[in-house]
Amino acid sequence: MNNVLNFMLENSEHPMQEKVDLAIKMGNKARFNLSTGLTLVIKKNGKAEFIFRAQKKNDRSQAKLGNYKRECSSDDIRNGMLDIKKAINTAEKLQSIASAGLHPVKELKSIKYSISTTVDDVFKRVLANTKPNVNCTEAMERNYKNEIAPYLGKFPISQLEQTDVQVVINKVLESGRKTVAEKVLYLIKRLFNHAEENNICFNLTRKMTPKKHAGGKAVKVGIALADHDLTRSFLMMRSNEATFTSSSYYLTILLVALGLRKKELITAKWTDYDRRERLLHIEREVAKNKIAIAIPISRHLEPVFEQLLKMGAGSDLLFPALKQSKCEHMSLSTINAGLKRIFKKERENYPQERVQEFTVHDLRRTFRTILSRMGIPKEIAELCINHRKVDSNELSEVERYDRYAKLKERRKACDQAAEKIMELSGESEYLTPQLRLVS
Repeated sequence: MNNVLNFMLENSEHPMQEKVDLAIKMGNKARFNLSTGLTLVIKKNGKAEFIFRAQKKNDRSQAKLGNYKRECSSDDIRNGMLDIKKAINTAEKLQSIASAGLHPVKELKSIKYSISTTVDDVFKRVLANTKPNVNCTEAMERNYKNEIAPYLGKFPISQLEQTDVQVVINKVLESGRKTVAEKVLYLIKRLFNHAEENNICFNLTRKMTPKKHAGGKAVKVGIALADHDLTRSFLMMRSNEATFTSSSYYLTILLVALGLRKKELITAKWTDYDRRERLLHIEREVAKNKIAIAIPISRHLEPVFEQLLKMGAGSDLLFPALKQSKCEHMSLSTINAGLKRIFKKERENYPQERVQEFTVHDLRRTFRTILSRMGIPKEIAELCINHRKVDSNELSEVERYDRYAKLKERRKACDQAAEKIMELSGESEYLTPQLRLVS
């Protein structure tokens, strides 16, 4: 190799340059060994590429170094084009890596990827690999978009240090969201795992743990609202119509009266609602556990659906978007933002009074707790919230596809819960045929 390099220093062309040019011109398939481990392969179509081979112990491998071009500019090199001289110089560097004890082909792949592979690029690949295997990636996408992308997204992942990752985690911790900090750390670890598996960079997060780097293991949170807390919450919502929209108010009533997940209800269409049979069909594509279910709708809730129909003004959706957007249904974050605003307003206006703050998912917990307090058997109560062990052998094929499972018993349970919720909200159909909240 030294003889070749010396020749290249003294002459502008490689000794095989003329043969290479002739083979390309004639369109003949050919192979030229240019230096140790470096071969130029010419294909029938006249195109040529540099192949680098290396062996470390018993591990022999090869990788494409780049495409051949007789004379290359800096832009050509960035686009994967090399002339013979540049290819030989690169091969020499890789052989130096091998003499240092590293695997040259793996290092070559790492160098090629890391130059242009940003954190955003890695996330797109991880997301594409994840989507076919899970029911929902919304939380993963939200955490990346809000917590990681603004700080690390545009940087090549190979250039990051552990301190950069810690800065992102600390920003989440400073906002008081320990659970989110833990999830963000695990997501970043997944990105680096993917990068390392594909020889893009070293996984510098391997030894990072929630206990040491994300404020400790997050404690599970969640509450079930007491009756007086529900009554107070509904009153707050009605007295803050400018802050908490009518759509969000009706959504809150239905969430706590039906025990549905937010997305299942917000994305529901009027075609999913069988008014004659009083059933709201949640299809398997929407259900988190991918099991379709028919939700019995109590007569106590019919005034709510009537109001939603009027407010929709012909929309196909129960909860159409409040503003023009790409998404036809109400934004999934609308009710969350509304709750935060009214809680903040209540704390400022009535600092001496107790305000029980809660999340949207706490409404589902509240529904399940109400069923227990009413003495509804566990089997029926769990079916009411569509809790079925999808991957368990206990669930037969018939049960897996039976959306009407225990419908009679579930209807009775949901009717009792709906009656209670409507009374606590002050919107009971026994008091008035229509809801008092004006849309």
